[in-house]
Amino acid sequence: MTKKLLFCALFAALTLSVNAQDSLQITPRKKYGLALSGGGAKGFAHIGLLKAIDSLQIKIDYITGTSMGGILGGLYAMGYTGEELKSTVYGMNWKRILSNKIPYNKVSIEEKDEFDKYIIEFPVEKRKPTLPNSYIEGQYMGEVLNTLTFPAKHINDFSKLPISVEMTSSDIINGGLIMQKKGSLPLAIRSTLAIPAAFSPVFIDGKMLVDGGLDRNFPVAEVKQMGADVVIGGYTGFRLFTKKEIENPLKMIYQTHAIRSVEDYEVQKKNTDVLVNFVAPLEDITTKDFKKFKKIIKIGEDETKKMLPELVKIAEEQRQLGISFSHDSVQEIKKPTVAFKYFNEDGTEITSQKELNSLKNQLQLEEGNYYDAKTVNESIDRIFGTRLYDKAYYTYTDTENGLIMNIFLKKSTSGRFKMALHYDNEQSVGIILNYTYRNLLLSKSRLVATVDVSERFKARLNMQKFVDGKDRLWVSADAKYTTADSNDIFFKILNDNDGSGKLFSEYRYQNFGGSFSINYKLGTNSAIGTGIEYNTELLKNSLNDISQSTFDNYSKKMYSHSNYSVSLRFIQNSLNTRYFSKSGNFLQIGARSYFGDHYNLYDLVHLQPMLYDYLNPENPMYTTPKSLIGLYLNENFSFPVSKKITLKANGYVGQHFSSSKIEEGQIPFLFLNQKFYVGGSEFNNDGMNPEFEGFRQKELPVNSLYKAGFAVQYNPFGEFYVTPSMSFSQISANLTSFKDDDFAQKVFGYGINFGYNSMAGPINFSVSRNDFLNLWRFYFSIGYKF
Repeated sequence: MTKKLLFCALFAALTLSVNAQDSLQITPRKKYGLALSGGGAKGFAHIGLLKAIDSLQIKIDYITGTSMGGILGGLYAMGYTGEELKSTVYGMNWKRILSNKIPYNKVSIEEKDEFDKYIIEFPVEKRKPTLPNSYIEGQYMGEVLNTLTFPAKHINDFSKLPISVEMTSSDIINGGLIMQKKGSLPLAIRSTLAIPAAFSPVFIDGKMLVDGGLDRNFPVAEVKQMGADVVIGGYTGFRLFTKKEIENPLKMIYQTHAIRSVEDYEVQKKNTDVLVNFVAPLEDITTKDFKKFKKIIKIGEDETKKMLPELVKIAEEQRQLGISFSHDSVQEIKKPTVAFKYFNEDGTEITSQKELNSLKNQLQLEEGNYYDAKTVNESIDRIFGTRLYDKAYYTYTDTENGLIMNIFLKKSTSGRFKMALHYDNEQSVGIILNYTYRNLLLSKSRLVATVDVSERFKARLNMQKFVDGKDRLWVSADAKYTTADSNDIFFKILNDNDGSGKLFSEYRYQNFGGSFSINYKLGTNSAIGTGIEYNTELLKNSLNDISQSTFDNYSKKMYSHSNYSVSLRFIQNSLNTRYFSKSGNFLQIGARSYFGDHYNLYDLVHLQPMLYDYLNPENPMYTTPKSLIGLYLNENFSFPVSKKITLKANGYVGQHFSSSKIEEGQIPFLFLNQKFYVGGSEFNNDGMNPEFEGFRQKELPVNSLYKAGFAVQYNPFGEFYVTPSMSFSQISANLTSFKDDDFAQKVFGYGINFGYNSMAGPINFSVSRNDFLNLWRFYFSIGYKF
């Protein structure tokens, strides 16, 4: 009996002990997850859901996202609020993000001559143009993501963010869903939005990754695996087209992918507790409608309001469970960068010492210092601005001593085939074909071959090579041939005066130049150079069909001339765009010393005697200057007054100097290629030919001038520009225009230009007039110039 009582007492004590322990156990609280689908531009609708979560103070523990859902989810996990994300989207330059271009002022000075001049570019593989593996490399997109996530650069485990987050991506080589949980946050985000063929793939840990929507567009199962008990979902993904709609072949292709994604969505949505389905209201929006971000965000806000009762229940449930709301932001730890490592895009280390030296010189960052996002991005832009790489980006690895900066580079193919079209009503229509090849026979070199296939044929062959270890000193050899209808106003005037205008209907000017120069890069946007050039020019005429039959031995040649020149030039170009610039300046200062003149006037004395007198240096009314030096200064300045209005100013001085004394009543004689040719409605890069309202391109040849021009560029919408302008100048047949004499004349011009920056190139239509000719001039052009 005693044993039984003892046993019962022990059993009772044990039971009480277990029950006491159970009562002390803390029941794990519910965890709340957020799953955001992909959908391209349609994914902006998720911002409405994020704003509602913030306003209701719903605590989120885990986030998963795909594509745009991955971008917004990753940033929200860092601490960005829904309202901050909305402001961020509103402030984005989506045109730049969705292109491969960088601002003109970030392109290295030696590459500006070939930048933004062609409609299409194809990489050349095995001597044949091929299609690129994607439409957009996403250089600027990577820069934006790095900037937005910069405070979290020291965090390589995404579970350590204020909200644990994972993003989907797909292994495009081996297949399968890859969840991005660790590593570089901006690179993980970049991988989840890499829509195949649209955005270039991303290499992470040896895998080539693309948009996770290929395997899981709506990652609900994954947020459940992270530990979420309650799931809020936002879906902006696919819908299935109707039988009528898939008669469109592009929609048929789209449907083949959509079927699988929609089937998976039907499975995933069963595990959501609150689902905001944005598909129906976004029916008229496509994945590429990034310009409609305001409309998409508004739809997202409106659709989320319809689900507020369900979201309110979750908020109330959390308060009843004692779950307090928190949404902290990552605080940047300003660690120094202790090392820089350079890799190819696929992760293999760059071993070429020449390339490493070049990259370090462009990066201009030193170990042991802290650098902010702006400084780092500018360094990466310098590398990308060399045009040697299709993509340049960076990640950070955190260590006890500081951060290791990893720079990844995608080398451009050695060869590029490019093409552009052009037309203007003063010259002709043409197709520009270009072949650019780098490192042909010589390292750090660039070979450019360009032809303009048109009636006014043009061609250029250029070779340049860096010759120092810091990529600042380069040599350049250039050969260029151009032909164009001459607009020289004096040819027409003299023809009309001696009656030959009835015979001769057109003048064709041909020019060939060959040069060699040595140049030194002072910075990304400036350089100084000196060189020697050989130049030969030929002027031809054409008889009209009736008159030509009256000449037995008709020769088209009127005038030829060749000479040499030694030049010194300084150039600074910080304009933000090549066309319709809104900020920056373009300064050119040059000096040329001419020698070795040879000329031939053929039978011009018989056919056109007055023109012969004009072009003949031995005419008694001329003095041929000795030791002739030409000097020009051309400054173009753009200053943004507001987002839509830009003030523009131009100052030009062109003068000549000579040791010869010009006798009173005589005119200094200059050959055609030594004159300054004034005229044209479009801005040009040629320092010897300033534009001026009311004249055709290169219409007015003068020996000297100074000019001031002013314009107001108004950008009312999109890529459309309206620019009224005026110019004042004093021109002279003397070597200098800074004194009033019998050869000096003041000229005033004004006009208005309507421009549009199209995919085919800039379009310009201008109306202008000046008091020299007192004629209205109309000019139209489309496309890129040679």
